[in-house]
Amino acid sequence: MSKQDHIEGVDDQDVLDPVAERRIKLVTIAASVFVVALAIGLAIHYWPEAKEEKKVLPEAQAPAPVVEATAEIPRTRFVDRGRELGLDFVHVSGATGRKLLPETMGSGAAFFDMDGDGDPDLYLASGCSWPGDEPVRPGGGRLYRNDGGHFVDVSADSGLDTRGFYGMGVAVGDYDGDGREDLYLTAVGPNRLYRNLGAGRFEDVTTATGVAGTRGWSSGAAFLDHDLDGDLDLVVLNYITWSPELDLVQGFQLTGLGRAYGPPTGFQGSQIELFRNDGGRFVETAASAGLRVLDPYTGVDVAKSLAIEVCDLDDDGRPDLLVANDTVRNFAFVNRGEGRFEEVGCGIGIAYDETGNARGAMGLQAADVRNDGSLAVAVGNFANEMTAFYVNEDRKDPFFIDEATSAGLGAATRDSLTFGLAMFDFDLDGYLDLACANGHVEPEIEKVQASQRHAQRPELFWNGHHRRFLQVGADEAGPDLFQPMVGRGLATADVDGDGDLDLLITANGGSPRLLINEGPTGHSLRLDLRLGANGAPALGARVRLRGDFGVQERYLSGGGGYLSQSEHLLTFGLGAATEARNVEIRWPDGRVQWLEHLAAGRHRIVAP
Repeated sequence: MSKQDHIEGVDDQDVLDPVAERRIKLVTIAASVFVVALAIGLAIHYWPEAKEEKKVLPEAQAPAPVVEATAEIPRTRFVDRGRELGLDFVHVSGATGRKLLPETMGSGAAFFDMDGDGDPDLYLASGCSWPGDEPVRPGGGRLYRNDGGHFVDVSADSGLDTRGFYGMGVAVGDYDGDGREDLYLTAVGPNRLYRNLGAGRFEDVTTATGVAGTRGWSSGAAFLDHDLDGDLDLVVLNYITWSPELDLVQGFQLTGLGRAYGPPTGFQGSQIELFRNDGGRFVETAASAGLRVLDPYTGVDVAKSLAIEVCDLDDDGRPDLLVANDTVRNFAFVNRGEGRFEEVGCGIGIAYDETGNARGAMGLQAADVRNDGSLAVAVGNFANEMTAFYVNEDRKDPFFIDEATSAGLGAATRDSLTFGLAMFDFDLDGYLDLACANGHVEPEIEKVQASQRHAQRPELFWNGHHRRFLQVGADEAGPDLFQPMVGRGLATADVDGDGDLDLLITANGGSPRLLINEGPTGHSLRLDLRLGANGAPALGARVRLRGDFGVQERYLSGGGGYLSQSEHLLTFGLGAATEARNVEIRWPDGRVQWLEHLAAGRHRIVAP
């Protein structure tokens, strides 16, 4: 650990106020709107000239003001160096022309420090051939060890034999508390959990732990300590009720072109699974925990889930869940304590678009992008549906409004089919920016929709500090990032150890793109929050960092994006500042730790 500092601080107790009842707020708002409307009506009646005034909308419906950023987009450069740095991986979709839906949906990736040397290693998931298909392509995910910024394929000796395994997503967490991060792989078919034995070796413990799942096609997954008992539980999303037979009997067609990949509307939903960790053996408790959402008329599962984000929606210290659903409403599960969740997506405004319609949601990410304590949730949607950008001002009583248009994301993202998302500070100015991985699901889409392409350009949006994002182009970031690809997963990590974040974008049926960030001139502070000196990352910890740039807040979470996991380190851009004056860490058990005057430019391990 020659390149790291290890800090231990003094902790104390802090208890947050309980969340105010949402019903009280809604009643108060309704009463306020009624009074305002009555006053306006009386004014119009008694003073005719008032009829020319602008119509006053209720606050929850009023469009957010558009404030143009005054600063110029910073110059940086993302260079695709994947092949040069040793990534020779090619994703196998299993496609042979039958157009089975899983072929176009994968796959994900994860950055994690598997060997404890301080460098982010990489796992890339893959599909394989379908049974009986020729030629046989066994596929299989690949594990790459990071040796000082260069990747070495160590799959053969790792114990991660996933040949013939139709992998989809990846989740990372230390389920057994031994200080090493373990791998959970979702799939079409039974999922797998691999225990990290150290020294780059893994052991398949799926059967022993009971986490294979029973739903048939799993997608996103995340580790979290939902009941705050000190060990990590596991949430697994399932997409649809699917089989090759169900797929093939449906007549999905592109006009004049023959069979097409079908939409999820042709299939029933599936069930989210929650595996509670009972000392290393897991028990499935989704229904009793409130994670099963049924249609009140048909009694079938509503969920068609692809992506999950763990965050603290209501600022009560308990981990909540956001779930992106494809063609049905999105979910928000508020953690009520004692292992129970309440689904409140409709009540807090993130279930539908502004017209009340469900969208084709793929990936999502949540963070404070304004440095003011608010929470923004970006959701990547299907083609001709803009990326959603839900913003909540009051963390104690959440209610979100989609500000995509006023934030500069609406028109810019409408034509894209967005899967992976990442909020990260690419220029280290102290504000989170947004990257999107795009690509259509239908290879021949341009023959029937002139505005669409199978391979699409990734997108990068710079946070202009004034509640508005500006789209970054090749002139500002170089051409490599914007080459069209069939993008899916997106993950971030400091691959080369220079203090800024690099981007990995996976490609369906192709090679990933590893984009090294060579441009930022600002300083950074990177915090590696650990549960003890030799512990694993402290999932559920929250950090507030104060300095010349305002207050940055980060939440160390599982999930986010699409089928992928970014490294479990928190990177704070400091701009021209050379230190963070004040850092507040709230650990998962509620303890609060304060650190003062942390110098920029170092990777620091912090333990409570």
